[in-house]
Amino acid sequence: MPKKFSSQELFELRNFIPVEMLIREQLEMPSKISEGFFRFLCPICNEFQTAINPATNLARCFRCERNFNTIDLVMTVQRIGFKESVLFLKRLMVKVPNQNKDARQGLQNFIGGIGQTMPGGLG
Repeated sequence: MPKKFSSQELFELRNFIPVEMLIREQLEMPSKISEGFFRFLCPICNEFQTAINPATNLARCFRCERNFNTIDLVMTVQRIGFKESVLFLKRLMVKVPNQNKDARQGLQNFIGGIGQTMPGGLG
């Protein structure tokens, strides 16, 4: 069992496991749709003044002003450490459908292009 995880592994766990799916299906946190937004019960303050941002794959509680990525959520809800949370998400990553394959490839292409000159002289 590795004692360290690569930055690429952690990046994928934070970005390719949909936070809404993690909240609803894996952590089974109380959640609802309210005013057209997905809300979940904050594991810190127990309020529904929350939302998720699918573009950043982050969850936020506006009451206690806490942001959660997938690793933070697992650590907080299951009350386990970082290493155990990462291993939990790695097992889950195998189960996540390949629907994110194109998104993963697109993101990797984007990351690989950071710092390169943009077409048209913008870089």
